[in-house]
Amino acid sequence: MITEEKIKKARKQLRSGVPEGEIKNELVSEGYTEEDLAKIFKPYRPDMRSWFLVFAIIFLLVGSYRLAIDGGYHFLVLATVMFIAYAAEVKRIKNTT
Repeated sequence: MITEEKIKKARKQLRSGVPEGEIKNELVSEGYTEEDLAKIFKPYRPDMRSWFLVFAIIFLLVGSYRLAIDGGYHFLVLATVMFIAYAAEVKRIKNTT
C-alpha cells in the first residue's frame, strides 16, 4: 500500500521534470505494485467539451438549413449525437473533480 507522502513526492518529481519511467522503476524497486502505481500515474484524457459543443452548433445550423432547403436531416442527427457527447463529457469531467 502506497502512502500519501509517497504519492505527493512522486507527483512533485513529475512536476519538476523527472521522467515517469524513472519514478516507476524506483517505486517498483522499492516493492510497490502496479495498483499502487496506478494511483499516481493516471492516464491523461483531454477536455473535449468545447469541441463537442462547437461542432454540435455547426451541425445544428447546417442541419436546419439543409432541412429547410431539401429536407435532409442527417446533419440534425449528427448535431444530436454531438450534444449527447458534450453532455457525457460534462458528466465525466464533473465526476473526476
